[in-house]
Amino acid sequence: MRPEGWRACLAVVVVLAVGSSAAWAGAISGTVTVIGKDGKPTSRSDHAVVYVQGIETPPPGAPAVLDQLGKEFVPRLLPVVKGQEVRFPNLDPVQHNVFSPHEQEPFDLGLYPHGESRSVRLNVLGRHKVYCNLHKSMVADILVLPNRFFGLTDAQGRYRIDAPPAGEYVVRVWHVFGGTDQKTVRVGASDQTVDFTVKSAQSAEDVVAHPDKAGKGYAQPSSESY
Repeated sequence: MRPEGWRACLAVVVVLAVGSSAAWAGAISGTVTVIGKDGKPTSRSDHAVVYVQGIETPPPGAPAVLDQLGKEFVPRLLPVVKGQEVRFPNLDPVQHNVFSPHEQEPFDLGLYPHGESRSVRLNVLGRHKVYCNLHKSMVADILVLPNRFFGLTDAQGRYRIDAPPAGEYVVRVWHVFGGTDQKTVRVGASDQTVDFTVKSAQSAEDVVAHPDKAGKGYAQPSSESY
């Protein structure tokens, strides 16, 4: 066989080997237990994100969606990848004004009615609080992450992450009530279980307490303004 033929065969073997190692990488799964302000486990083990640090991936081409429905943001917690588009459709029969008071990357989408959607792209990693300037009870968190390797907890605190390439990473958990935890995990060929416990510094009432976009208290609106 000619030298260029050997090189071509070697390239194919390398590609197959890399692809195989990625395909064989094990997933990370487990549970998150949330300890409340009173020091006791709570039933709010949902609304947590478990994510892998130390690696970056490009944002998905498809946008993430945070609906406005029933005068609530759905979902309550939305993890996205840095640079990903986030859309805010208004599915209610009333107007909304989505805004975020983030110190480095604030946004204000203005008033818009049922059937319209507006969007932003977020590039600052970490938590972005999201509110409606008309409805104080509308609260959401967008967590901007560096990669797509993350999992949301369900009502029982369970999560699952499709594993990144094999290696050692810090895996971190963040809860909407402020609790965090982290562990070092070595990703290999086998699935593994990693459990976390977070201690929250806030309650649901603490999270809802916030000013409007002008930094003032919310006025009591009439039914017509809704």
